[in-house]
Amino acid sequence: MGAGDVSDTAFERAGGVLIRALTGMSVEQLRTQPAGPESNSIGWLSWHLSRVHDQGFSNLLGRKKTAWLAERWYEKFDLPSEIGSGGRSTLDDVRAFDPIDSQTLIGYWEAARSRSREFLAGLRDEELDSPTPTHHGGPPGPETYKITIARVTGDTIQHIGQVAYARGLIDEHGWYGA
Repeated sequence: MGAGDVSDTAFERAGGVLIRALTGMSVEQLRTQPAGPESNSIGWLSWHLSRVHDQGFSNLLGRKKTAWLAERWYEKFDLPSEIGSGGRSTLDDVRAFDPIDSQTLIGYWEAARSRSREFLAGLRDEELDSPTPTHHGGPPGPETYKITIARVTGDTIQHIGQVAYARGLIDEHGWYGA
């Protein structure tokens, strides 16, 4: 077992939950803010978790461009290229977000996930304490590979759980997970 196997397996399982939760959702459902007008919409959560995943693993790969930029996902979402690149989004950003459709959200997740697959497949145990390069507005202060992987893994799984739970609320059958 390699250093990246546990996270890679977690992302495969969680990614399957995300895809099942998003598949077939209407734009109206994706815009749903399940806890009211002060909460994140399902579409925004899905986009945000993919954006963080993309940035984290693009940094770890030492890429100058995220998939968001290199594959022009910002055009597919009709958003400015710099959105989501560091800092926090405001509630106005969340409310204004147009999820386009569930397939576009799934496509961006898959593009971000390809970056984590690539990085984790080549990760060696002795690299875990290496400093993470920061090209894409990473967190303040230096991180190591293992801290970045742990942070992105936690954020990804947490947000996918939120999406799956919210989908279950919309469908009125509870948790929409694995």
